Amino acid sequence: MREQTFPHDHQVLARFPGARSYEHDGERITYLAERGGVPYLLVVPAGTGGGAGTVTVLEFADENERGTFLTTRDRARPAHA
Repeated sequence: MREQTFPHDHQVLARFPGARSYEHDGERITYLAERGGVPYLLVVPAGTGGGAGTVTVLEFADENERGTFLTTRDRARPAHA
């Protein structure tokens, strides 16, 4: 997995046509995306709040690596009461 962080800019998301919303936790929206056959996970600040925050782009070697990352991450989160 390769991680890059950019200042919040709607153009980052525009570089991934067909990105699909995966989850929204109130603070950020996570998108699944592919470009050139490479799977990505995009983490974008929710809302337009003046463009504050950063966009994180995670690039994976393949779908299996992305799926494993998401499964591991979801297990590590505390369950809601």
